[in-house]
Amino acid sequence: MRIVYCINSVCLMGGTEIVTIVKANALAKMPDNEVWIAVSDAPHDPVIPLQGVHLVDLGVNYFTMQGTLALFQKLRLYKQRLEKVLNEIKPDVVIAMGQYEKGVIPSLKLVSKPVLIREVHFEKNYRRKDNTSLKGNLLAWMGEMYDYHWKIKGYDHIVILTEEDKERNWKGWKNVLVMPNPITSVCEEKSTCENKTAITMGRLVPLKDFSSLIRIWGRVAEKHPDWRLEIWGKGELEAALRQQIEESGLEGKVCLMGYTAEPLKKMSQASMYLLSSKHEGLPLVLIEGMSVGIPAVSYMCPTGPRDLIEDGRTGYLVAVGDEETFAERVCQLIEDEPLRKQMGQAGLKESEKYRIEDIAQRWMQLFRELLAKKSSKRNSR
Repeated sequence: MRIVYCINSVCLMGGTEIVTIVKANALAKMPDNEVWIAVSDAPHDPVIPLQGVHLVDLGVNYFTMQGTLALFQKLRLYKQRLEKVLNEIKPDVVIAMGQYEKGVIPSLKLVSKPVLIREVHFEKNYRRKDNTSLKGNLLAWMGEMYDYHWKIKGYDHIVILTEEDKERNWKGWKNVLVMPNPITSVCEEKSTCENKTAITMGRLVPLKDFSSLIRIWGRVAEKHPDWRLEIWGKGELEAALRQQIEESGLEGKVCLMGYTAEPLKKMSQASMYLLSSKHEGLPLVLIEGMSVGIPAVSYMCPTGPRDLIEDGRTGYLVAVGDEETFAERVCQLIEDEPLRKQMGQAGLKESEKYRIEDIAQRWMQLFRELLAKKSSKRNSR
């Protein structure tokens, strides 16, 4: 089977980019598969190595553009080059990863008539999140109309990440399937859940709401001053968060750790994972935490935590913004080591569902079903 993933780039340390490579590598290992990743920008090597996957750089270079006119010029160039490459490859399946290519692919004239799949890596209405202005909401509405009421209809199938998103936002859509992302790496070292450390990871941006987590830890530290919270990541709010830590008297108790290339190793040295995001797609960090045997305390933000955490068994779910209850759940895990370990082991077992080998097999089954369905339609004409 000839499979092509289309995405802006695989040179960035982003979740979608890493997941794309991991899935492509796994599919390329299967007999009779040939896999390509077609990118618009390739300023340097992929963020993780490709294994048996062909990389096609279309040389569009969106990252260097300035202004709206330049965007339309780049999109036209991208469409021309992508159409040419796909007609040379003659793929069976083309997958849009939800970046600039998502609005281009349905209008391509492809001789092989492949199955077209659109992956959606965020909650459907993500454009409206955190918009408070009339202009922002209008632009979000226009974006949703263009995407979900026009362009997305050109795809044979839509793949989303969570059952929660499907229930909330995709009722009545017959060609929508839930497929979670896989764990993208494996750490043999598992947590003992004995270190007096809680951990969280992500970009230091408003979406992750680490400011709330710092306030929560202020409550925790009053009861358990010997525990500390590690925040791993870089971003625009670093200075503001550092100031908040200092003004709260939490130096040494809440630590901004910066970037790490070994997230699973750092998680394996902690005893619980904390997630304070306002909204997500499917937070891989929760799956990764489960895979090293640590329980989680998470806001019930849309979407993802409800799909991943079984409240009271693999961790705790807390209403968004309820900092008092969040702190109580953290303290409960701190004060009950057997409970921490029990929840961590339950999460470890649950994480096996997200092994790349299993997820790749599920993708292959979907490809076969869609190709058979498309072939049947052609033959019936």
